[in-house]
Amino acid sequence: MNKILAPLFIFSFLFAQQQGAWKKTNFIPSPSSRNNDGFFLNEQVGWIANGAGQIHRTTNGGQSWVKVIDKTSKTHWRSIGFFDSSTGYAGALGWGDPNNTSATDTVILYKSTNGGTNWFPEHQLSSGTIKRGFCGMQVFNDSIINAVGRVRGPAWFYRTTDRGTTWIAKDMNQYAAGLIDVYFFTKDTGFCVGLTHATHDSSSGVVLMTTDGGNTWTQKIKTSRKGEWSWKIQFPSRNVGYASLQRNSSGFPINFLKTTDGGNTWSEKLFSNSYYFVQGMGFINDTLGWIGGYSSILMYQTTNGGETWSPLGIGRRINRFRFLSPTLAYAVGDSVYKYTVSSTGFAARSVQQPDRFELRPNYPNPFNPNTTIEFRLASDGLATIHIYDSKGSLIRTLLHAELKAGSYTLSWDGRNEADEDVASGIYMCRLQANNFTETKKMLLIR
Repeated sequence: MNKILAPLFIFSFLFAQQQGAWKKTNFIPSPSSRNNDGFFLNEQVGWIANGAGQIHRTTNGGQSWVKVIDKTSKTHWRSIGFFDSSTGYAGALGWGDPNNTSATDTVILYKSTNGGTNWFPEHQLSSGTIKRGFCGMQVFNDSIINAVGRVRGPAWFYRTTDRGTTWIAKDMNQYAAGLIDVYFFTKDTGFCVGLTHATHDSSSGVVLMTTDGGNTWTQKIKTSRKGEWSWKIQFPSRNVGYASLQRNSSGFPINFLKTTDGGNTWSEKLFSNSYYFVQGMGFINDTLGWIGGYSSILMYQTTNGGETWSPLGIGRRINRFRFLSPTLAYAVGDSVYKYTVSSTGFAARSVQQPDRFELRPNYPNPFNPNTTIEFRLASDGLATIHIYDSKGSLIRTLLHAELKAGSYTLSWDGRNEADEDVASGIYMCRLQANNFTETKKMLLIR
């Protein structure tokens, strides 16, 4: 699995201790009691969408926010995601939801090509005659978005593989009564979570898996109790994953789901014997994570993979966590919260900002199965790293992100987009940033 390692720019630190903390950003209050989703390209640029028809944008890491659209309650925004700083999509609940009767917009997907300033209907997925809508959305790479909907049904899976030129909508009611969130490892292998019955008291939570890009799905778990919906799913690593379970009524212990074998099997784990309305759940690594959702009780934190939880003292109604690096995350709820790591007890060594773009030779080379790739960026901007075989066919996209100027490392594990081992041979690593392109040869020996 490719992994972006810590950036090496500006200062090189020898850390004696790292302490992370959540802080509330300067988000503008809105008529909605909860913001449903948020998406961040990098630490500075992000968007927030809520059920009151509003989308807000920040370009300075949450220090200030601008409301870029306000469609009132007619459009109930549920999800948002961007391919780059210009092109993005926002998904809406649609019409016919019994708990949101004011949401009457038959357009369930909108597109922006100017960073969210203007939004235009994507009519391929109009719900004018079909009751459907969006909930969870995942921007997988610079071409693919996977999405699902909706809470309280009906259940649909949405997908584009060509940056939104074409969309498919797959009826998922044979698998679930409603779907709420989605997470893909590779372009073909992924999961979605939801509910077995649109009436909450009659429902169990469900996790579904696909290995063919969403054409077919298999049920990996249906929770053992009624009165639950599976609400959010996230994998901090290839093998370890978590899914939250929303329970509306008190009187029962509150559980969550965990896998340690890449989603093949799931276990029901205890979060709390006391009632807590769980929705948002996210982990920055396999062991450090958070749960939120309650309107009056703040977030909880675990440092041991969910075995025990303790109150955190910040964050109401958290519905979505977004993780950008091992030291940076955002949480979206009644407001927007930012997680950063401050360092104490370190020695700092000044390092010059790179004066040129450069892709350095990978090491080791030859390699099996992992190799490290270093690159330098002379200015801020979009950077991509692709792996090609000797015939010029794209094997894997290792990086597609807006990055600050600096020096970075990442790794490649010799696997393709389908998460399969590639054969021995010569491969090309290509860095593209601004108008710069450089390619290096790599030799994989099995």
